[in-house]
Amino acid sequence: MSGRSPDTEGRLLRLADLERHPSSYVDPQGFLCRFEGGLLRAIRPEAEAFVRTLLTDGTAQRLHRNHGLIEAVETGFRIPDEGIALVLSHPLIQPETYCVEWCPGMLREAALLTLELALDLNTSERTLQDAYPWNILFRGSKPVFVDFTSIAPVIPGSLWPAYQQFRSFFLWPLLLSAQGSGPVARLLLQDNINGISLEAFSSLVPGHYRLRHPGILLESYLDRWINRNPERKKRLKKRLENTRITVAAATRRRFLSGLRKQVAALAFRTSGEVWESYYAEIPKSVDKERKITGIREILEKIRPASLLDLGANTGVFSLLAAETGARVVSVDASESCMETLFRTARERDLAITPVVSDLLCPTPPFGFMGRQYPGLMTRIRSEAVLCLGLMHHLHISGRQDFDRIAHLLDSVTEEHLIFEFVALDDDNNALLNMPRRIDYSLETVLASLSRHFPEMEVSESDRPTRRIVWCRKSPRSISAP
Repeated sequence: MSGRSPDTEGRLLRLADLERHPSSYVDPQGFLCRFEGGLLRAIRPEAEAFVRTLLTDGTAQRLHRNHGLIEAVETGFRIPDEGIALVLSHPLIQPETYCVEWCPGMLREAALLTLELALDLNTSERTLQDAYPWNILFRGSKPVFVDFTSIAPVIPGSLWPAYQQFRSFFLWPLLLSAQGSGPVARLLLQDNINGISLEAFSSLVPGHYRLRHPGILLESYLDRWINRNPERKKRLKKRLENTRITVAAATRRRFLSGLRKQVAALAFRTSGEVWESYYAEIPKSVDKERKITGIREILEKIRPASLLDLGANTGVFSLLAAETGARVVSVDASESCMETLFRTARERDLAITPVVSDLLCPTPPFGFMGRQYPGLMTRIRSEAVLCLGLMHHLHISGRQDFDRIAHLLDSVTEEHLIFEFVALDDDNNALLNMPRRIDYSLETVLASLSRHFPEMEVSESDRPTRRIVWCRKSPRSISAP
């Protein structure tokens, strides 16, 4: 992991040739940039000795092996403009997903990863200087800590300088999610600078929670009392700055271990949503195995490297795709469904990344100038796409015509689309609100799809009112099963 890349030895780079990563702008130890399809991390001269020690004393390798730290390789590049003599390379993790799209279980795993890293670093008088979920990406169902230069020497008088960030971005959102307010927590995390405030958390948790945790009420009162008087706030801040204390490593360990125990104990409900029990309530007359077999046969023929499952529900077909070797991204608006799928993917060690997002209103670009974090639809384009049991939701409930639906599917599909047609008289349409006259046929739907997918094959699905349509963008080219 720390070996040098010989083909870059002594190569000089100019800042003008590098594209600064939009999220890399405040780190005092270095900056991240895109270069020739990869990622480079430039280490500033004042941090070079510290980072080199991480690479040479086995720390970086151990953290990568045991706690999901991103791989880092010394490149041999130099950037004379900034006096930089140490440049690391990192692998790209794609697609990127963000905490505003994670089910609660994913946020909890990211929180536990952060704490495990901090605990390990504490044994060598090091720490994490921040605790943002933006420092973590998911590779399949496994979190990866990507902010290498978040690792820093401990501050002697501090338990953990990132504690307030951890509460705002991890602990409070998780506690809200455990109370059934996951959608609210994700919405508030759109504030990528501040996360969830104490005031917001205190006002959102149920009254019985506040009664069982009176410390929240006291802290909220003290916070308001301090902030009401600017002069009082200045005096307290100055007094704290002049106070000299020493925090032992053992004290930090107990503190971090307590946080880890609290986070690990949180449980999230995965029932109560109508679509979460969808598969269990399918009538016995429906031939589920025929549909599963048909989809599996197509997947085994095309063997996609990447696959996007739209409206994935609990992920029956996401699991099928992952078992054929695809790297899968599963999108559904149901937090409960994505939580169930995440647990299954973790248990079976499958390369599936769930995303909680509504396709009719997907995650928009956000962050500084609306450009720091790209929108979902620009991040999930895949070799193959599944759109099963979704057409009628997009058309009837979502009020999108089939040309718009076909355009959506084209935008995220590189080559193969596996689409399920749902006829007007399908029983499930009775569950949907029809505020206007609906009229379509297999022929009209295929006509819209054919504008983007010139090759199509139609086969049976699990019931007479449905058809599987295998769409391709280029002439049929199939690997042997």
